[in-house]
Amino acid sequence: MRLISAVLLLILCSGIARAEANAQASSSQDLRLVVVVSRHGVRSPTDPNELTPYAAKPWPAWQVPPGNLTPRGATLMGYMGASYRALYAGAGLLPQAGCPAPDAVYVWADVDQRTKATALALLDGLAPQCGLSAQDAGAAVDPLFHALPALGKADVATASASVLGSTGGDPGAIVAAYGALFARIDAILGCDGGACRRVSSVGSSLQTSSKTGLAGVGGAIDLASTAVEDFILAYADGKPASEIGWGAVDRDALLQLSQLHTLKFALNTEPPYIARAQGSNLLAHVLATIDQGATGVRDAKTRAPAGSRFVAFVGHDTNLEALAGMLRLRWLMPGYQINDTPPGGALVFEVHRVNQSAEPFVRVFFTAQSLDQMRSLSRAVPARVPVFVPGCPSLDCPISAFDRAASGSIDPAFVGTW
Repeated sequence: MRLISAVLLLILCSGIARAEANAQASSSQDLRLVVVVSRHGVRSPTDPNELTPYAAKPWPAWQVPPGNLTPRGATLMGYMGASYRALYAGAGLLPQAGCPAPDAVYVWADVDQRTKATALALLDGLAPQCGLSAQDAGAAVDPLFHALPALGKADVATASASVLGSTGGDPGAIVAAYGALFARIDAILGCDGGACRRVSSVGSSLQTSSKTGLAGVGGAIDLASTAVEDFILAYADGKPASEIGWGAVDRDALLQLSQLHTLKFALNTEPPYIARAQGSNLLAHVLATIDQGATGVRDAKTRAPAGSRFVAFVGHDTNLEALAGMLRLRWLMPGYQINDTPPGGALVFEVHRVNQSAEPFVRVFFTAQSLDQMRSLSRAVPARVPVFVPGCPSLDCPISAFDRAASGSIDPAFVGTW
């Protein structure tokens, strides 16, 4: 009996192994297209003087102009490109060696230095020495990433109501609700002695823009979020510990303080109406690209060639948060807060089709290097977590269900040509 049991166990295990091998082979054959919506890599602070009144000591200096991709940021994005290549070459989407076929890779970047330089670094890692170039709008503003006011103006009343409805009608309550974190920020910035102004003492209020019609909570949460982002950037860029919150911010502190950073986006970018106004144009063209890959039929609403296998849109954290708000997405990366959008982080949409008679389906992931990977310039594989799209029956979302979820969240009033 023991011998028979052992034989049966061996047969069962070999059957499982064959099934797993077949599943891997199937998954490597059914991948049709990957669409990546990425934030740019590690940059310098966009406004180095903004927080000067709220810190007792000078902020660290950076070696690149405000808002530019740093050399380390470029290197790290090259590593991200290489990781995409390894992953999708392994799945049969891209060649294992050499250059991809013409039009197989298409990258579109926003017009800022940090986004264009990120796109170039990504391509250098994805297809080294292949001479691939990223495309951009070649204008002062690209409505794909900044839809307002180029494509219209949001309704101020609706935008205001969506923010007030998220704060109990009183944005000032935020400081009390997150009092311990604001106190920690104040202590790090060192303004308790009166030499500078404490962030927590700044009034929080609803602010609206006459230019875009958008609304958001300004004041303490905006300043705190910016301070945390500057700490994160310094850590990721490998600055000495003494220059990260003047030696008072370590990795654990960053994780906790990041709650204030993600809270700002939850209040100011993710409310559905605000997300639709900012993100409809981008999502509409991402969806057209996905549908083109699923059907194999040229879609005039996307610039990506019909033969594209890897398409990337390189933008900003606000673009990722707008997509999260529109599609009601949630992700949690190891070492980050929910819906955090670290430098180089990306939403990844994979289009699969097992055979011509089966309906294509979409899998969504979020991927990013950890802050410690960035700090140490590690080539380790970035983490990658699945993302569920509400309206889908499972993580494998039939293209018809994905189209309904995405189309239903898009406001045509904020969609233009691309």
